[in-house]
Amino acid sequence: MYPRRTRAFSHALVALLAFALAVGGAPGCGDGQSTPDAEIVNALQLKQANRAYRMGGDPFCTVDELLNDAGEVDEASGDAGRDFLIASPDGEVGVLARRPFAPDCTQRAKDALRRLARESE
Repeated sequence: MYPRRTRAFSHALVALLAFALAVGGAPGCGDGQSTPDAEIVNALQLKQANRAYRMGGDPFCTVDELLNDAGEVDEASGDAGRDFLIASPDGEVGVLARRPFAPDCTQRAKDALRRLARESE
């Protein structure tokens, strides 16, 4: 009789976990919206430069990291350091830019990320 209780408990535990994942989603997972690197690169007209990207090849418009989803943008928003965050208005996609970053590049990046986020809705 003991093995039957263990088996029943195991089945109940598995069912409970499956229900929790279905209702609340998997812990640490985003909403499934992830923008591929290629789309960010195209939207911001980035060119590869060493281990970074440059907008239009301009060294004063260097991007160190592409942020493909809201989770990555949230993580980057808490980081302090030499890079700063430029993101779409709702934080669905963004980049970490290297200082000094030209003001006109900042505005172009914001505009491009806003358009990219709208297109992916």
